[in-house]
Amino acid sequence: MKSGLALFLVFIGLHSAFALGPHEILLLANGRSADSIEIAKAYAELRGIPERNIVRLSIPFEEKGWNHTVSPGAFTKFIWKPATRIVQERGLENQILAWVYSVDFPIRISTATPLSIQGITFLRNQLPDPSEVRHATYSSPLFAGPSHRSQSPHHSQSFDRYKAWLREEMPLPSMMLGHRGKNGNTLAEIRRCLRRGAISDGTHPAGAVYFIQTEDVRSRCRHWQHEPAFDDLRKLGLNAVIAKGRPKPLQDLIGLQMGEPDVEPSKHSFLPGAMAEHLTSAAAVFHSENQTKLSAWIRAGATASCGTVTEPYAIWEKFPSAHFYFHYASGCTMIESLYQSVKSPLQILLVGEPLASPWGPRAELKFDDLEDIGSRRTALIKPVIEEKTSVFRAARISYMLDDEPVHEGESWTLDISKLVAGEHRLRVVATGRGLVGQQVFHEQAFKVDKVAGTKGGK
Repeated sequence: MKSGLALFLVFIGLHSAFALGPHEILLLANGRSADSIEIAKAYAELRGIPERNIVRLSIPFEEKGWNHTVSPGAFTKFIWKPATRIVQERGLENQILAWVYSVDFPIRISTATPLSIQGITFLRNQLPDPSEVRHATYSSPLFAGPSHRSQSPHHSQSFDRYKAWLREEMPLPSMMLGHRGKNGNTLAEIRRCLRRGAISDGTHPAGAVYFIQTEDVRSRCRHWQHEPAFDDLRKLGLNAVIAKGRPKPLQDLIGLQMGEPDVEPSKHSFLPGAMAEHLTSAAAVFHSENQTKLSAWIRAGATASCGTVTEPYAIWEKFPSAHFYFHYASGCTMIESLYQSVKSPLQILLVGEPLASPWGPRAELKFDDLEDIGSRRTALIKPVIEEKTSVFRAARISYMLDDEPVHEGESWTLDISKLVAGEHRLRVVATGRGLVGQQVFHEQAFKVDKVAGTKGGK
């Protein structure tokens, strides 16, 4: 053994986390469901979510007869209070920007006018006026417009930018990795969806976005959005199409928006990162056999889809606007794009891969391996950003040691002599300039062995 410190390095790899970062989400698993734990673990490994950001909750769960609906009191007791308590105990209050639910969670809250689990999470467990829910008069502070044809959308922004100006008024966006069981998806389909979302990052896909127009009221309520979104997408270089009537099989889709009660997602071909949905009454009412469910889009290869958990009526404010794809193509993650496009997200269930970012930056962050430190007590960490085909300019570089923020700056001196013996992790995150704070990060794990004469401890 070398004198001083012996270090064993484990190379974790290069990661890209665009806009919303994995260290900024809270990943929730149902501790009474082995499948919920498995999916959460797989997603954490896929996206590099820190261990301290993962929470297991003890929620009543029965493999047979799982109840999709819970009361506000049950949500508070089994989900809200324990999760927020753990966030406070771990000192994550100022870091977490969104929650991500694994599988086997309730999806509907039995209020006077039912909410989705994401609706009550968004409001931070505050119950809204039932009339605001029913008529969609509640307006999300994250909604970026437009609200009518003559209005232009606001600039796309990442969640950290919203929090900077909303402060304590910042809502809590959330998304669900998958829904299984009756009319849901299998675990294999959910895992495939998450993998396809991850591999879409930074690919800048050449696929098309289709806006399908029919005479169905579900379709007509969003027709006014299509031409403005078409124009804005074309300015970004995307292939957008407005098509009349139910479409023939479509290939290489990155997006599909339509309004029909019964659809056939399986006849289409989706690229990794695609989002598709069909504004209708029962897409997330899984206990009913009526209408095509959002899970059919996931099964067909979409990376995300959505639907309401109760009858929404043909109110466009309760569903993603056509400008979802504009925010997505501007570099926001899936979840950020969805919440900027849904004006009244109180009954919507958003399902799929929240961190998917096909239009994220093509860049990598690196820093020197720690294995050659030898007997030195310190290591100078100087991150280098390697651009691939897109420009990335860092506005902020942050350092996290064992998942805790420790420094910001162009470089940082790691004082190894103050570390306790055992395994440690160093993550460096670069956040880009602009309203969409895109991120790249790199993490290394290393082991410190203390020897005689070395002072240990933090």
